[in-house]
Amino acid sequence: MLKRGHPQRPFAVAAAILILLLLAWLPVAWWLSTVAVRTEARNSVDDIRARRMEMLRLQTASFAEHWRSLRNAPEIVANTPVVLRALAMPAQTHVNEANQYLGMLAERAAGDAIWVTDPQGRVVLASDASAPGSLFGRTLKDHDFFLKTLDDRGGLTFGYGMYTDQPGFYFSAPIRVGDFIVGVATVKARLDALDARFGDPFLLISDHLGVIVVSKARELLWHTLPGAGIDKVSPSARAVRYGSTPLRPAELSPANSPLLPAGLYRKGKDDRSYLFLSQSDASLDRLTMHMLVPLPELNRLPAQQRLYFGLIGGSGALLLALAVVLSTYLRHVKRLGRQIASANRELQRQADSDFLTGCANRRKFERVLGVELARSHRYGNPLTVAIIDIDFFKRINDSYGHPVGDAGLVHLVETISATIRDVDLLGRTGGEEFALMLPQTAVAGAEQLLERLRAMFEQGHFTADGKEVRFTVSIGYTMASGSDDVESLLKRADEALYAAKQGGRNRICLAAAPAVTQASA
Repeated sequence: MLKRGHPQRPFAVAAAILILLLLAWLPVAWWLSTVAVRTEARNSVDDIRARRMEMLRLQTASFAEHWRSLRNAPEIVANTPVVLRALAMPAQTHVNEANQYLGMLAERAAGDAIWVTDPQGRVVLASDASAPGSLFGRTLKDHDFFLKTLDDRGGLTFGYGMYTDQPGFYFSAPIRVGDFIVGVATVKARLDALDARFGDPFLLISDHLGVIVVSKARELLWHTLPGAGIDKVSPSARAVRYGSTPLRPAELSPANSPLLPAGLYRKGKDDRSYLFLSQSDASLDRLTMHMLVPLPELNRLPAQQRLYFGLIGGSGALLLALAVVLSTYLRHVKRLGRQIASANRELQRQADSDFLTGCANRRKFERVLGVELARSHRYGNPLTVAIIDIDFFKRINDSYGHPVGDAGLVHLVETISATIRDVDLLGRTGGEEFALMLPQTAVAGAEQLLERLRAMFEQGHFTADGKEVRFTVSIGYTMASGSDDVESLLKRADEALYAAKQGGRNRICLAAAPAVTQASA
């Protein structure tokens, strides 16, 4: 209790409490702002990832179709009559016709050049025979793709041009006449030409060793992706495949920040975060297409976090201040609220309960019965209602007095309440008359329970004012039908009770539910 001589003490205590609460709140506010910003960033990245992944799938499918046309072109050349005729009869007319055909095929297959070499490696047919710098007439006998094809290991080779030093993919197939190889058909697709097919500046293509061989971002070309298998390749094999080009690891590292979702990268000294996606296709000969998408919008996350921290922290601090200032008033209101709630619960209990026995009164019973009856109609669940009446109750009052009669009513309620389930409901509907609702209970189950109750009262007794008093009960019951309402259901149970009384009392009697007739169409 505060002393009267120190009126400022409550304010000092409130200020101290507020400071402690603020010291505890600020780290929480910072954490909440971090979570909020990270959640927004994750949702934004997920949206970008979904859209970019769909674009990457479409680009991969398009490139795979182009790749298949390049793959098939050498076989087409190897089986074309005009090419076979030019090899068999290399007259100038035949050669010109074959070169013209190869030019058209190269344009259709989108290859950079198509060559046909004889078994000695000399280019005897070329799609660009009349162009400056054409390899027509030159020899490729030492090129890897030519040697592999003669050794029946052709198909696809990556390498550098012997004369142009331009890297590219060589698609080749042997030209056979019978069991003899009379030439090699080759289609070259330069890397820069493949790169030119893509309008998206964020696309990359890596080979099966993780080396980036196609990229509009020149700083990533000939770099290796994280986890690449190039380190397992011998220097000599690497030189054959990639020439003298130095292969360096791409400067891609995971972007570690509490504000960023997982799966993002940083590129070198670039402070932007990047989304790295990959898509493969079985027809691309172990090439993988990637998309490295910068996300500059994530750079504003720290400023956004500070803004959220100011909003969350300031709002929380204001609420804490109000809570401390009004704490005494709120405690009083809370105490008063508990008292009012307790009084309301007691009033509700009194309004719904019989004042003598404590069971439900008629109003509550009929209200709950209405709800259960509607549920029974909706789901088709059985519902039984019974009316229980003490036989010759007036004699007990006349013989022993009303206090003993009241004790008998209490005894009846206590006995039934101890026997029924929690879902059942007992209510007092008259002086010595009680109603019992049995949800999920059909006639057979109700009959067993009610007969057991009747026998318990017949064989039992209660003691009041030192007197042992016995009584029996009569019970009428019925099961709800689809056409029943509360009034008709209770009326039928009451009629069954009347029949039990007329039949000699101390018995149970069933009133059958009326048959439900369907209206004719």
